[in-house]
Amino acid sequence: MWFATIAPMIAMERVRAANSTRNMRVGVGWLMAWILWLLPCAVALLPMAPAAAAPRVVLIGLDGASWSVIDPLVEAGRLPNLMGLLERGVHAELETVEPVISPVVWTSVATGQPPDVHGIGDFFGNARSRLAPTIFERAAVQGLRVGTLEWLVSWPAQELPDGFVAPAWLRRDDTTSPGDLFARAGIPRYAYSNQGLRSRAEFFETSFEETRRKASTWNKLAATYELDAGAVTFYALDALSHRFWADSFPEGFDPDDLANRGLEPEFQHAVQKGYEAIDRAIGELVAALPDDSAVLIASDHGFQAGERFERRWSFTLEEELAMAGLVPGREAFRIDGQFGLPTLRVLSGPFDEREPILEQLVTFFEGAHDEHGAALFNVVVFDQAERPAGHERSWGERLKQWGFRMAARWLYSVEFDMPAHAMLILIPEDEALEAAWPNGQVTLGGQQVPIRQVAYGDGFTGTHHPTAVFIGAGGPIRAADQRQQLSVLDIAPLFLHLAGAAIPDDLEGELPLHFLAKDWLEAHPIRDVPASDLPRLPAPTGPEHEDAALVERLRAMGYID
Repeated sequence: MWFATIAPMIAMERVRAANSTRNMRVGVGWLMAWILWLLPCAVALLPMAPAAAAPRVVLIGLDGASWSVIDPLVEAGRLPNLMGLLERGVHAELETVEPVISPVVWTSVATGQPPDVHGIGDFFGNARSRLAPTIFERAAVQGLRVGTLEWLVSWPAQELPDGFVAPAWLRRDDTTSPGDLFARAGIPRYAYSNQGLRSRAEFFETSFEETRRKASTWNKLAATYELDAGAVTFYALDALSHRFWADSFPEGFDPDDLANRGLEPEFQHAVQKGYEAIDRAIGELVAALPDDSAVLIASDHGFQAGERFERRWSFTLEEELAMAGLVPGREAFRIDGQFGLPTLRVLSGPFDEREPILEQLVTFFEGAHDEHGAALFNVVVFDQAERPAGHERSWGERLKQWGFRMAARWLYSVEFDMPAHAMLILIPEDEALEAAWPNGQVTLGGQQVPIRQVAYGDGFTGTHHPTAVFIGAGGPIRAADQRQQLSVLDIAPLFLHLAGAAIPDDLEGELPLHFLAKDWLEAHPIRDVPASDLPRLPAPTGPEHEDAALVERLRAMGYID
């Protein structure tokens, strides 16, 4: 429009400039003056490139974080970044939900609903079986860019418009949304995993790898996708606290019991070191945020000393099986897991070919014993294929199988229904294994070997405490010295409000108004919306997967026996 206004003037000047060189010089000078005067106006009318976005709110999940550990470490000056957040923000004892297990609690945080509403009650639910929408979805449908890195029960990954989802360790495969999530950010893929870990040393290193890598991974993803809001979860504290509580807090245990168990000096204060590493990661996350961004930190539960020392056994059986002529894969059987309850599967096939393999395996493990002849395993067989006439199990054996199937179903939500000729479950006999550990001999396949060659006795000394942690700081969150009380269900409305989204009316938690500055609330009034008015994103899709690998991970984490 502005060009149309001056175009006739420019044309007239060109006519006059043709009369003389002098007039041309004058005309050019006059035209340049016009251009210089109009240039700022023209620039102002050009579309402005958007500034790099920064999250308005980031929710940091610390699985297993406990005030009983944080408070003394903060007082000793060993958690400077958490101390800074505590000094300029609010903190609360966080009331959790039952049962106090990670997938249930984190789903309550993410949905603002109790378990009977969101439908996740154990470790085997996934995003398809979750009945309530998450705050991440509800922010996304209101036009916000949202990303989650390793939030529990987020597999299969739901597509968040212009955002991302990288599922946590309960995932059944490695898919993300979008599929090129890490490549687009120009970083290598990082995923916390406990699969295949069989020793305390491996769990120790995996925990600290997470604290070293996850903050930078999140920061790069958040910047690449220009997030408005998001969440990232750390699992190191939970893994360390289960395994190394007695190493870190020996005063809570019987000294004679600890002496008999043989704690390892290299893991002394492992839990405290884990909190210090998490503190450094939090510092890296917070440093990447502007001052007007809010940081919310929450745990799903705390930790405390277990009532007794619990042993978890992991096994390495391939070599001894091979010496007996039993090689997984070659003889049509496979090992599905060797942590807690070793599980073997005789593959489907002709009965007269598969049954001899099953009998050899049963004989091998029923013959395993310690130096005094005590059995190392209670061997349980689950027939998966129909047995032909003349080879039926006795009624007693059928009843035994049925009893174990029911126990697995009702206690652990595990179904042994995968295709196979038969499943072989080895239940460790703790008394015999304990008598041989750590320097005794055991016999497998007729060969006497050191127990450390085939088994590792891992001790679990920390157990869940129902009081969780909450810290909020930055942006409109006010400072308060006194520790508050909060419910995990209250995090959902707080997250949505800080993100700039309306709060649906079906959330069961309450927005903690006393956490927020008055001038903020005056400038940003609370917006409520009927939940029915919010559209739903398409349900997450993905292939069906057997849960055998997941069961192995759960055993490795100490959640099931």
